[in-house]
Amino acid sequence: MRRAREARGLTQMELARRAGISRQALGALEAGAYQPGVTVAIALARELGDSVEGLFGGEAPSECKRIRTAWDGNESPVTSGATRCIALARVGGKVVAVPAPATRLKLAAPAGIVERTGGRRAEIATYRTASEIDSTLLIAGCDPATAILSDWLARHRSPVSAVALPCSSNRALATLIAGRAHVAGVHLKDRGSGDYNIAPTRAALGTRPAIVVSFARWELGLATAMSNRHEIRGVADLLRPGIRLVNREVGAGARAFLDEALAELGIAAKGVEGYDFEAGGHLEVAAAIASGRADLGVTIRLAAEAYDLRFIPIREECYDLVFMARDLETAPVKAMLDTLNSRRFALEISQLCAYDTKQMGQVSARNG
Repeated sequence: MRRAREARGLTQMELARRAGISRQALGALEAGAYQPGVTVAIALARELGDSVEGLFGGEAPSECKRIRTAWDGNESPVTSGATRCIALARVGGKVVAVPAPATRLKLAAPAGIVERTGGRRAEIATYRTASEIDSTLLIAGCDPATAILSDWLARHRSPVSAVALPCSSNRALATLIAGRAHVAGVHLKDRGSGDYNIAPTRAALGTRPAIVVSFARWELGLATAMSNRHEIRGVADLLRPGIRLVNREVGAGARAFLDEALAELGIAAKGVEGYDFEAGGHLEVAAAIASGRADLGVTIRLAAEAYDLRFIPIREECYDLVFMARDLETAPVKAMLDTLNSRRFALEISQLCAYDTKQMGQVSARNG
């Protein structure tokens, strides 16, 4: 933008006056400190005889670059000639690369590909600009409604985009602690108090300063085919021959519920057909049942209804979002909190997902 201004023989003061902003604001824009709003961007483009995209569109699409990022050393190395799609974001001041969700229920839009790894560092080929990476929100957890949050941000022209990292509640907390996500979504019941998320989160985080905010309450239950030809009514039916379970991975809230229910009924896990058949999320559980690979699974109402399955409700659960206090003022987390405190967004989630969103955005606890 500075080159365009100088080419037209304009001083900062003159261009700022014409565009209706301060000289200090124009200086910050030329330094790349922030992006202007729509009105200011149009005014500047008009005065400089250029397009908004030309002035503020960033690097040309052909300018693929290589960057060094933080990398989880436990991930398997990239073999020669192989590529791995990843998501890029800045977490705790560091640019991190995490494997993008596998292409299962929808096509992933990767930020780049892994070219080389070495220990806990990786070299990434990416077309994303620094500002795009800094404006990416990584949410680890198992709530399918993350897709609606991502869609909301896009529809409301937010500079922040959200990337979901599907995983269990315990793994989400581990990912947060490792600095590989901004937010962990959890629904973990404390066996001692019966409360949700606070005690398990504190046990995982220790003294690390963090904030827990409410997202929603949802129904957890059993999903089966709409015909329910096996006449399934509860967990006890898993003792009957021919009933095939699709389970969640260790660390998932749904898995914890099932294990508790089996223990209370005196049912040994090894006697349940399909106990070791694991799915990576609520939608995946529903998909396994809908495709006939299983007869029964523990999931949430949203997933069951998405696949037109019969849902047998068992209990309500709290799904909370946890993030580190250090990230409170970062653009991705601020955009998320602004969204959670929007009445329109809460209404949208409530109607589309059948969640209880009365307490959405409220701080449930502070840690550390």
